[in-house]
Amino acid sequence: MENILVIGGGLMGTSATWKLVERGAKVTLIEKQAENYTNGSSYGTARISRSLGPKKDIFSYVHNKTVKEIIKLIAFLNTENPKQKHSIEEIYSTAPVSYLFSKNDYAEIDKFKFKKQKNDYRKASPNSAFRKFGMTIPENTLLVREMRQFSGTINPTELIKKLRLGIKQKGGQIKYNQEVISLEKKEDYFEVEILNTKTKKTRKLKAQKVVVAAGAYTVSILNQFAPYFNKVITPKKVVQSFLKITDTRFEQLTEEEQKAILNAQPFFSQIGKQYFSMIEKLEKDSSPIFKAGGHQMRRNIRNLDKVWTDAPRKKELKWIKKQFRKYFEMLEIYLTKKEIEVVESYNCVYTETRSKIPLVTNIFNKYGSLDTNIVVIGGMSGIGAKGCLAYGSIGADLLLGKKGKSKKMYRKAVKAFGNPSVNLYTKGVKRGRLF
Repeated sequence: MENILVIGGGLMGTSATWKLVERGAKVTLIEKQAENYTNGSSYGTARISRSLGPKKDIFSYVHNKTVKEIIKLIAFLNTENPKQKHSIEEIYSTAPVSYLFSKNDYAEIDKFKFKKQKNDYRKASPNSAFRKFGMTIPENTLLVREMRQFSGTINPTELIKKLRLGIKQKGGQIKYNQEVISLEKKEDYFEVEILNTKTKKTRKLKAQKVVVAAGAYTVSILNQFAPYFNKVITPKKVVQSFLKITDTRFEQLTEEEQKAILNAQPFFSQIGKQYFSMIEKLEKDSSPIFKAGGHQMRRNIRNLDKVWTDAPRKKELKWIKKQFRKYFEMLEIYLTKKEIEVVESYNCVYTETRSKIPLVTNIFNKYGSLDTNIVVIGGMSGIGAKGCLAYGSIGADLLLGKKGKSKKMYRKAVKAFGNPSVNLYTKGVKRGRLF
């Protein structure tokens, strides 16, 4: 019998597994895909990493907690194998993060209390944005720029590699190409039926405790144990594009213009469909590859297994490309449609709760009893990467029954991400917004 079985080898699953083995638990992590996966929200090399928020903001907390946990992970890996050096710079690319707000959000922004945060954050109106940041922003908007160490982007692919290495060095097991067919609770253990996607053979595993961190597949995995979960989290597809300025046009940009582009990425608009862009790949003497999309351009999914290869909607791709051009116009860089090259576009899949607040929680079984031997981590709504190791820490503590945490913000986060059947914790949180 397995002691603890973690289902899902993305950022949330590997983070939870690492925190469990770090605490001395015997853990097996199973992943549906091969070691080099192509599907899932953890795919790629860049997610926005940011800590901007009002005082005592839980999302600022999970970012800062994750930074501390990654520093600990890097130290462990370097101690275990001094010949193979690991660096936090392989995971974080520190860069200014620019946010565009509507004037309707001014009251919320005042809660950030910038004057008390030294020089980490600066804000500018349309009259001062060009002088301060070299950007021309629309009327009735406000630009905020965050300039903190480890704010910028986080590389989920690289972090997963290091987490997996740490798991193995701590004695944990990782098994790939293992698809969960069913999860049932017996008298005092869980029975998990697994399909080997290579051999097509099935087998059943027994586990005392289980973590479900399977992203969009969480609902189907919990169908027998907790069928109500299909009303708790919902998979949504979000189109993302990888774009670049054509090399010919990029070579025409001055050194100052190229520098301005780097200084204004990542960019996250809090207006409307919430356009975002960040640098996915940067090579010397070449146009950067940008990842761009609309954070709130979310659509229902008809076929979860097929959505990964479905062609994105042309209307959404057109919108992304238009916003991409508008962003460069703020930098006084004007591009024609032909000067923007589409490298790739795909459907990214998020899971979201009604409140848009992630879940790290024990759950009720189909009979209405709370089971403390199972934890679900999900509903990340596209904001999970920056706080992955905080979510993993909370999940590990819940599963191991550790309640001795004294820090107030930790307790606040545990409550906020707690059981959805008790409280969805929507008070004070705007739908899909930063704050």
